[in-house]
Amino acid sequence: MNRTLQAGGESCGRNDRKRERTARAGHLWALGLLVVCVAAVPPALAVAQSSDAVASGLGAAGAANGLLEQALSSRKIRRQTQAQGAATPAPAPSAATPIPFAETIETPKPGIPYPAVPGIHYTVDIGSSFPNGDTGYKTNNLPGTFDAVLFAGPDAYTRLQVGYYQLDEYPIGFDTGAVPAYLLPSALGLTGTSRVICNALGPQLTMKIVPNPNVCNPYTGQANLAALQNDAAVKDRIFIATFSKLIYVSLPIQGGVPYPIVVTPNYVARRASIGGADDVFQVWNPTNGTYQTDHLRTDETKGVFLTFPFAKSSKLFATYTIGPQWLVNTNGLNQDNHAQLFQFFDIRYFATDRTTFFFQPTRLVDELPNEPYAIRTPTIIAGFNHIIVKPFFIQGWLGYGTPQNPPGGHSGRIGVVDVTCIQFPQCVSDPNPRTNTAVYFGGLKASFFNLQVGIGTPSVIPL
Repeated sequence: MNRTLQAGGESCGRNDRKRERTARAGHLWALGLLVVCVAAVPPALAVAQSSDAVASGLGAAGAANGLLEQALSSRKIRRQTQAQGAATPAPAPSAATPIPFAETIETPKPGIPYPAVPGIHYTVDIGSSFPNGDTGYKTNNLPGTFDAVLFAGPDAYTRLQVGYYQLDEYPIGFDTGAVPAYLLPSALGLTGTSRVICNALGPQLTMKIVPNPNVCNPYTGQANLAALQNDAAVKDRIFIATFSKLIYVSLPIQGGVPYPIVVTPNYVARRASIGGADDVFQVWNPTNGTYQTDHLRTDETKGVFLTFPFAKSSKLFATYTIGPQWLVNTNGLNQDNHAQLFQFFDIRYFATDRTTFFFQPTRLVDELPNEPYAIRTPTIIAGFNHIIVKPFFIQGWLGYGTPQNPPGGHSGRIGVVDVTCIQFPQCVSDPNPRTNTAVYFGGLKASFFNLQVGIGTPSVIPL
């Protein structure tokens, strides 16, 4: 009997060591894949920065991941406790010794929320952003960011999140190259309602005023964006509120395995400043053939997301978030408001107790006021966070991608597609896209690296 038990123990030990080696190999393979994927993407690519979509999806995933990670860890501890209890026979009770209270560990039932530890967590940080790639502007300085987030678990399976975020970026294609330049005949006192390329009105321009070749070249019909040097630095100010609920469903394997899912409705409101002022610009509407005044980056979205775990170990944690989102209200050039499918993978590698690397392939969907339809942007986000000494941390991350269906995409233009003079001669002597020049916007791309320092719980970017 003793030899049998000893042989069984040695077999279990060999199996445990084999599982540990397999787990370590899996962790190293996952980390190597992360490094290869990050290194394989050329840094010249740019992320189409739909910042409210980023906040919406990553905010939902951040709250959901906390619930899922705690639930899976609790389940692992529960299984270990059950296994230990089964392996150790309980001593027979005696009349002199009362039977102690036995704690019951319940198995979660499908559709019934399973507890995660409630509590309050927070994040407060400041950061700096650094553009990646040629913006064409005379300086790469961005103003800096501030974030404040509060996570609250009022009960064992609910998570509330409220946060204020700032995001700095410099979109590409606003200060590089040359684009077609048009004039409205009415601006020159001429008849006609359709805009005319400026090199078709050379004689009339010469009679009115000597044209500025950087604004409206009478020979090429172009505006030189690189020479105009308009400040296009963007500061987004985002408010987000999410409500996450953890439930279990039954998988049709092994008699019904309980599987945790988090359901998260959310709301995002965004305001922004451009070039140190507001975001109100003259926007050319190609559908109507005229211009209008719009807020470029002011919008509100709502959505409902589901988050599923697909990997969990002491070193690796991965989830997949998917769900529809809508505009609360259409604005500007928006022509529709159909549900758009947001998708987000979150893969985290815990290198040490203090250092985490994350890799997040994402399908962002956004519809800014200057866009007639929703823009889909596959994006790669990667970075790290490190706890210096509790509660202080440092976090760095970068993102890049490209819009699949940008407005004005037929011309392949990112940034400014073309410009139209709507007030002459002001648009030539002192061009200003807020007052006398209408801009036809294409796809918005902005690649940058963000570095943050803060206190509290480091959150997966940027929430």
